[in-house]
Amino acid sequence: MTTTAPPPSVPSETIPGVTRRHRPSDLYHERTNFQFIKHSRRWLILSGTFMVLAILLLTVRGLNFGIDFRGGTSWQVNMQAGKHAKVTEVRDLLRPLGFNDAKVSVLSSSAGNSQSVRVEARVVTDPVGKVQNALASYSKSTQAAVEFRQDSTGGGAFLLTTKPTFTPTKDGVIAALAGTGVANPNVTISGHDITVQVGKLPPSPIQAVTTALAKYANASSNDVNISTVGPTWGHDVSQKALKAMLVFFVLLAIYLSVRFEWKMSASAIVAVIHDIIFTVGVYALFGFQVTPATITAFLTILGFSLYDTVVVFDKVGEFQRSMTATGRTTYADMVNRALNAVLMRSLSTSLVALLPVLSLLIVGSVILGATALEDFALALAAGLFIGSYSSIFVAAPLLAWWKEQEPQYRALRDRRRRVPAAAASASLGVPVVPSEDSGGDLERPLGVPGPPAVPRGPIQPRARQQRRRKRR
Repeated sequence: MTTTAPPPSVPSETIPGVTRRHRPSDLYHERTNFQFIKHSRRWLILSGTFMVLAILLLTVRGLNFGIDFRGGTSWQVNMQAGKHAKVTEVRDLLRPLGFNDAKVSVLSSSAGNSQSVRVEARVVTDPVGKVQNALASYSKSTQAAVEFRQDSTGGGAFLLTTKPTFTPTKDGVIAALAGTGVANPNVTISGHDITVQVGKLPPSPIQAVTTALAKYANASSNDVNISTVGPTWGHDVSQKALKAMLVFFVLLAIYLSVRFEWKMSASAIVAVIHDIIFTVGVYALFGFQVTPATITAFLTILGFSLYDTVVVFDKVGEFQRSMTATGRTTYADMVNRALNAVLMRSLSTSLVALLPVLSLLIVGSVILGATALEDFALALAAGLFIGSYSSIFVAAPLLAWWKEQEPQYRALRDRRRRVPAAAASASLGVPVVPSEDSGGDLERPLGVPGPPAVPRGPIQPRARQQRRRKRR
């Protein structure tokens, strides 16, 4: 009976394609060999799932825009010592005033020793503002041109000087003031100067909410901060934010096209759009309020994402020059090598950038109660995470797939795919003969039809002489 001895054990480090487990020191010294590109289909499925969920959330739930975008009025007052605020109590306080849909939030410090109440409601027009708008619309001028002088009786005088091309009339002014709620206005016209004297203005809803909140917080009316933003201003802010995004994309495309190539530019833009959709989905999921600070944070995180992508592409360009000179590896393997080379740098950059963001989020919003810092920090935290992810798992795999569609890199990839099969047959002792379809430059195992083939090494001078003697 014939027995076959098992093959001798060979350390995994010496077997091609097999690597040992990574140690923490490998990450520090940039000696990792993670197969990012090999599993790019997994990252595609994961990123596609994120994008679909983000779009669904954006469609179903929408974004919670602040008053800076949709317009409105906000009140904020600090609770005095010994007084604790509750959202239900504030809602009950506002309901008789006609603010049933107002958004109420109670902000507390981490120690719990101080609270503040914030109320946001639809656009509330004060009676003074109504009269100013009516006079400005009648005279075809701006609201800022209408001056109001309040007296001690609860009324006041509105002063306006029209343009030389406009001739005001008393009946026209009274007709313009019909929908403002002002009773028996005294209108005086002298040339182009209009004076409207009002004995008593209607009660102001803004002042009513101010008085109610001040009484609830045991504070005075002067302690209540009031901010009013019109819908026109919010629309202008939205338009400017979109223009800033478009300018960013144009400059990004131009820079990367000049610095690298247009395929790298397109891959980076896809990664940036991926980051925007993901971050917007996070805001839609948790209902974070979108403010001008959020737009600023968006532009900031796009800069971080772009920085990470440029670092990866710069290393890819460096390895691509050596790849062109040797031609011993595929483009995907070269990109994978570049990702492992910059992995520690990308992680370190994201971690260092995340530390001050966490400081803003914890110290600024939780301890100090600065909600503007909270909006900014939340956007930065989400953007830093997804920016690091997209540069490694979106931009680089997309670039590798795209470049390998080019004829030169596709031929190199096909050639490299034939090598492992031929090498495996040779290791089993199968004779290797020259391949007829490769012009004699490649060899294939005997009995194996057609390619795959393996490059034949150079013939040594001594072996060449022996072949010549046999021919003679």
